[in-house]
Amino acid sequence: MNLRRGRIVHMLASLGPATAEDLAITLAISPVTLTKEIGILSDAGIIRVIGSPSADSRPLFTVDIPTIVAEIAQARQFFSPWL
Repeated sequence: MNLRRGRIVHMLASLGPATAEDLAITLAISPVTLTKEIGILSDAGIIRVIGSPSADSRPLFTVDIPTIVAEIAQARQFFSPWL
């Protein structure tokens, strides 16, 4: 996972669900770049849409904690010979 995606996941895991607009503003990421990164993270099963928080129907994104834990375990197992 690259730094930008890691920042997105960290924000969602630590602060809770957020809209794409909230993520873009807080992380200073362009909407186009954020859309690309959300697509990659969503395809990997790391983040998902949980609903619309307001009348304007903007999707609300959250992280899937069990998937994150599994990814960390895989990375730890891979790097364990060098630790």
